[in-house]
Amino acid sequence: VSISPKSPFPDFVRPTAEECRAARDALALLHGEPRQHKPIDAGTAAAAADSLHTHSQQTVLDSLVRTILSQNTTDVTSHRAFASLKAAFPGEEGWEDVLRAPPGKMEEAIRMGGLADIKAERIKAILATLLEERGKICMEYLREMSDDEIKAELFKGVGKKTVACVLMFCLAREEFPVDTHVWRISKSLGWVPAKATRDAAYEHLNLHVPADVRYDLHVLMVEHGKRCPRCASNGKPRKESHGDCPLRNLKELALRS
Repeated sequence: VSISPKSPFPDFVRPTAEECRAARDALALLHGEPRQHKPIDAGTAAAAADSLHTHSQQTVLDSLVRTILSQNTTDVTSHRAFASLKAAFPGEEGWEDVLRAPPGKMEEAIRMGGLADIKAERIKAILATLLEERGKICMEYLREMSDDEIKAELFKGVGKKTVACVLMFCLAREEFPVDTHVWRISKSLGWVPAKATRDAAYEHLNLHVPADVRYDLHVLMVEHGKRCPRCASNGKPRKESHGDCPLRNLKELALRS
């Protein structure tokens, strides 16, 4: 499985590289420059790979589980859910303890994040597959793979946004994840058709957003979607506004084009 080199919207020439950089710069002026994420090096990751308790050292599996837990909830709540998961399984064998746990124990540990049964089922399926296919619950082998190989490996169990987040945040690859905020704002800017699915938007935007602004633009669009009354879901931002929407001119351009 790999991302198609052709856009699902071949007649859409937007966003241009200039538009992407203009949006990035405008959002950075309002929200501040994104904090650059430093991925864990492969050697340190290998030493920490068996344990839930890696603290500041984020393994690929940590990143994947955190991303799954973040679905349909706030950042604060998903962080609490991951911390609760670690506290519920303090043993030396970490992820194997999670896999062997009696029914309901993992679900209870992550319940505050919502959709606990679904998330637990997905995470346990990934752990079981790793143990069966590789003999060890560890995903550090992905660091040596190409982007397409990683996508082929991970698409079997999780969605494109989750894979893209692992690629960008954990492995420092040039990806542009499309979450609900990026999807909504991209449609309002006319960067994808109004009826575009999130997966189709992901494929289109990863062909058009320049690699050098993907990380910044993703982080800033997510932050903006949480704070801007004009760009938030149903006009109800989750966080306090930082000021007037700097994307208004770009949105007006979309309406004229």
